[in-house]
Amino acid sequence: MKILFLCSANSARSIMAEALCRQFASAEIEVSSAGTDPTKPEPAALEALQSMGIATDGLKSKALDEFADTGFDYVISLCDRARTECQADFSGQNFIAWDFPDPVASRARDAFRKTAQELSERIRMFLLILSKSSTAPHLYNAPQEFFKVMADPLRLQLIVHTAQGGEVCVCDFVSLTGMSQPKVSRHLAQLREYGVLLDRKQGRWVYYRLNPALPDWMAKIIQLTLSHNPQLIEAQQNECV
Repeated sequence: MKILFLCSANSARSIMAEALCRQFASAEIEVSSAGTDPTKPEPAALEALQSMGIATDGLKSKALDEFADTGFDYVISLCDRARTECQADFSGQNFIAWDFPDPVASRARDAFRKTAQELSERIRMFLLILSKSSTAPHLYNAPQEFFKVMADPLRLQLIVHTAQGGEVCVCDFVSLTGMSQPKVSRHLAQLREYGVLLDRKQGRWVYYRLNPALPDWMAKIIQLTLSHNPQLIEAQQNECV
């Protein structure tokens, strides 16, 4: 499997993503990064990686043209400019848009460290979903599957409530929806298989949260659905009264 990370300068976001993904991925995954207008690695980006114990040897900024003859299984853009300029060029491949603020343009002292940490979380979750999706469908390049998932009334309620609550226990879902635990658990398992939700076990309970590795447009649709349709949450709360 081959993964390519893109941003405009290939000096911070995408080059950090390359190093992080190489650290976390199995040996069967080949990771690269490139820029639409490459410069050179930002020293602060390399320092942020090194502070996390991530190897930076051999990292350099590269032009997208260097990969003109390379096919990738996943292409991940990390800025809006790269998405706009490059998405059409990778129309036959799985293209994911993650729009991270540019730490180079930030005045925050910890901008590079924060970006590296957020990239680390998304990449870990992305690799986790890939490891579980050899047979199960996933949403990274399938808008029709995403809207199919959202179209089921119960799954939609589960998604928006998770978006509001951050992390929710199965027992809370049962209380909020009034549905049986087997039915709720079945739908939650489907959302996990599709990659919309992630789960973790704590004692006898399972907790769910939105997958932070979702393409940004999917996350935005979920948040817009929640903010413009408060009745989805209110309906659940009224059922519990």
